[in-house]
Amino acid sequence: MADEGTTVVVGGDRGIGRALVEALAARGRAVGVVPSALDLADADAVRAELAAAAGDGAMTTAVLAHLDPAGFVATPLVALDEAAWDAAAERSLRAAVVVLQQIHAVAPDGAAVVVVLPTVAGVGVPGLVPLCTAVEGIRVMAKALARRWGARRITVNTVEVELSAFLLGDDEPGAGVDLPSVPVLGSPALPAGSVAADVAGLVDLLGSADAAGLTGALLAADRGTVMLP
Repeated sequence: MADEGTTVVVGGDRGIGRALVEALAARGRAVGVVPSALDLADADAVRAELAAAAGDGAMTTAVLAHLDPAGFVATPLVALDEAAWDAAAERSLRAAVVVLQQIHAVAPDGAAVVVVLPTVAGVGVPGLVPLCTAVEGIRVMAKALARRWGARRITVNTVEVELSAFLLGDDEPGAGVDLPSVPVLGSPALPAGSVAADVAGLVDLLGSADAAGLTGALLAADRGTVMLP
């Protein structure tokens, strides 16, 4: 497992992705960004942007931290038509398929892939059925890829954070930010801290030789809020 080179964050221009870019840079890592504004369903554009974000170095760690904003608008399932379902669920799934395909094409053998998602699918959120569907679909996709890509020593692991942290990074909700309510099983077991720093530490670990034997795993960086199995 490589522990040098460039870490490329897809979705590194907003929310947890932006905060993660800053936290990784503070740890001394070379970081490149593929913005969420890019058409992530365009394979050629994604591949070119991944290569540009890696710069002169190899993309030894790739982080996918993108979900379509339409998925975060709470809507009863019975009120969704086909177009709304596509926007809130299928677009995120399509983007994940294309991004992961192109990461596989660009990354060297022994690279690490980290998929960052919110914990919504583990608890179920009324009004966010499309988002829960997309998140769980991407998580299972990552696990299946981990099994296949192991032949190239590419690890694929998932890190989940609370919904507010995924949307805002370490920022507190402000005016105009309407966060859906997510059920939890109690208060966090650990004291509050920087979610971006927590995730950056896991990305560092998962991209290092120390984690060469870990793949297909789900890690919850929520300080013991949900305690997913």
